[in-house]
Amino acid sequence: MNEHPGCTCADTHWDGCSAVPEHCSNNFIPTGWELEYESFNQAEPRRMVFYLTGRCLHCGWRPAKIGVLIPGDLTGDALFAHIYQLMETYRPFDTRFSNGAYRSRLPMRTHWYMEQDDLKRGEKNAQFLLLFHEDDQLAVEEWICRTHSEDPYTAPRRDRKSTLFHAVLDRARASGDLREIEPILDYYLPTKKKCLPSEDDTYLTDYSFSAVASISFGCEGIFVDLSIVGNFDDSGKDRCSIGSFKTLCSDAEASRLMGQLCGVLMYHTTQYVNENIHRYTPTKELHAEQVRKAAQIFKNGQASGRQSDKTEGSGT
Repeated sequence: MNEHPGCTCADTHWDGCSAVPEHCSNNFIPTGWELEYESFNQAEPRRMVFYLTGRCLHCGWRPAKIGVLIPGDLTGDALFAHIYQLMETYRPFDTRFSNGAYRSRLPMRTHWYMEQDDLKRGEKNAQFLLLFHEDDQLAVEEWICRTHSEDPYTAPRRDRKSTLFHAVLDRARASGDLREIEPILDYYLPTKKKCLPSEDDTYLTDYSFSAVASISFGCEGIFVDLSIVGNFDDSGKDRCSIGSFKTLCSDAEASRLMGQLCGVLMYHTTQYVNENIHRYTPTKELHAEQVRKAAQIFKNGQASGRQSDKTEGSGT
């Protein structure tokens, strides 16, 4: 890995010194991807570099980029697969955990990484295609269609805790169930700007939970907390708050509406998870389902073959 940020900071001019990774860890904010190459022609020595582009906080938000050299012996499908994997997994200066959580010094960088992790397959493919020269994009598009047209059945795009919370709000708003309630709310958390801490916003990988909304009264108004209770991931925890609401109002009407909010949240959480159950199905169950489907297809194929043999035999 060539960690040359390319910014103008005096202490990060590339000289192999150990201060470069430390500086980038404290200042590098990613903004995109870039692939630098001349051509795929193997008749000549080829140099290809995959860059994470970004900005440096220390020198006034000037452009910076971190480069990874692509092995020169890769060609065809192997080359495309290697670059695609880099785009999905290259997350320098932060620690990414298997549950989708991050540990980082810079929330802005972590937020960008998490957005990349959660891209839909079509968005990710479009981003990958644009890395290449226009003359090469037909070959790249053909590879995408063959290998990455959809998410693998056993590895669906999971929802995070924040994804579920915002999906529930969107669903409730679209149905009109929040029309009376939202005017009295002073705030709710998390929002798109005030996110869950990156180390807490993990993927939900099990549907065996219930939505539980609770209401409490305090000296500063009424609070509603939305939690999921049961099995929702591999953490071993059985309860987690995914969102909270507050109103400074404390009269009877506000009490009625906040109590109504509890029911609205529980209903729409349950409906949303049921409508997107594949995203919440444990990986072991998905593998078992895939094996059963493959066995059924094989069985049906054998039965069809025997029926065909009988038909041919009866006609001779």
